[in-house]
Amino acid sequence: MKINERKLIEGLSYALDVAEKSYFSHSKHVAYAAYMIASEIGLSADNKKDLYYSAMLHDIGAGDYYDIRKHCQAGKKIVLALPVEDKLAEFVLYHHEFYDGSGPFGKKGTEIPIESQIICFANTFDIHFSSIRKNDVLLMDQISQWIESKKRYFRQEIIDAFVSLTHKEFFLLDYFNHDFNPILNEKIKVESRYLDYDFVEKYAYAFSEIIDNRSHFTYRHSIGIAELALKMSQFLEYDENMQHEMYIAGLLHDIGKLIVPTDIIEKPGPLTTEERYEINKHTYYTRLILQQVKGFERITEIAANHHEKLNGSGYPLHCTGDMLGQQERIMGICDIYQALTESRPYRIGMEKSDVWRIMDTMVEKGEIDAQILLKAKQIL
Repeated sequence: MKINERKLIEGLSYALDVAEKSYFSHSKHVAYAAYMIASEIGLSADNKKDLYYSAMLHDIGAGDYYDIRKHCQAGKKIVLALPVEDKLAEFVLYHHEFYDGSGPFGKKGTEIPIESQIICFANTFDIHFSSIRKNDVLLMDQISQWIESKKRYFRQEIIDAFVSLTHKEFFLLDYFNHDFNPILNEKIKVESRYLDYDFVEKYAYAFSEIIDNRSHFTYRHSIGIAELALKMSQFLEYDENMQHEMYIAGLLHDIGKLIVPTDIIEKPGPLTTEERYEINKHTYYTRLILQQVKGFERITEIAANHHEKLNGSGYPLHCTGDMLGQQERIMGICDIYQALTESRPYRIGMEKSDVWRIMDTMVEKGEIDAQILLKAKQIL
């Protein structure tokens, strides 16, 4: 596996926008604006790359935190676990600091890294103007008024650079273009390395923790699935590449669950029809998120189909057995086993004997693979 780090970060940043229920390109718009401001100011190529990646990841600590300070601290901790330079964590930590010292940490002036200030400006701008998806003469007046009201919060050179950009027609035409991905590919020039499995797994592990930490009932769910999938892969003597892909798919199989409200995930009683629908959407969004990463094609199928059943009764695609490969069947069985043995708000984790009894019944109904279940019983 050779995954482009930039494409991986861009793809996974989509999950952060899904989690925040934004319009699903907030991180990309912030990163684009930040990069263009940095270019206007004259930052070096390396500094622009670091800024671009930091801007893509600026909401990585958001989760369910409503306290901006905790959100920034959580972001720093997660970024420090990624295979990137530590300074990116500092940029994320201070991305809500204002020049006048009114931010959550009270940093002001040149105490704030310029990269953090640029992200703060781009983020503040996007939050204010994200609902506007058109570019006309009146918009320029609105932007001018907005800039005037924010002058005390940002370095003058950042404001001047942004004003200069708005006077170049291409910038706002790009910014408010609905087809944004091609614009990023064309306008953002960063020298990006290619990552092998070990580095990709570090990214996947960090995001699995974001997913699982939303509830103390699921705090080890994704890593548990990944370990089970790896164990099955080794038992079946899959080659090393497939073992890595099964492990990564396990870590990221529930990444779409970031769209599900925590109060539904932790609900102690039966779900309503509407709540069940919200839960079931997560596999759809797992596919949508992982599809963003070129090179993740097999991982996407394995991860996103973990709730499909051989008889077509699963979701969201209602695949039948002829549409599901062995790896997808394994992931489905691992997910069922892990979920049943874990405690939930409405029950304690089950004993293995009870789990096997339930899964034997699923085989009888034609939902899961009998041969794979038999192999699972030998090693789990």
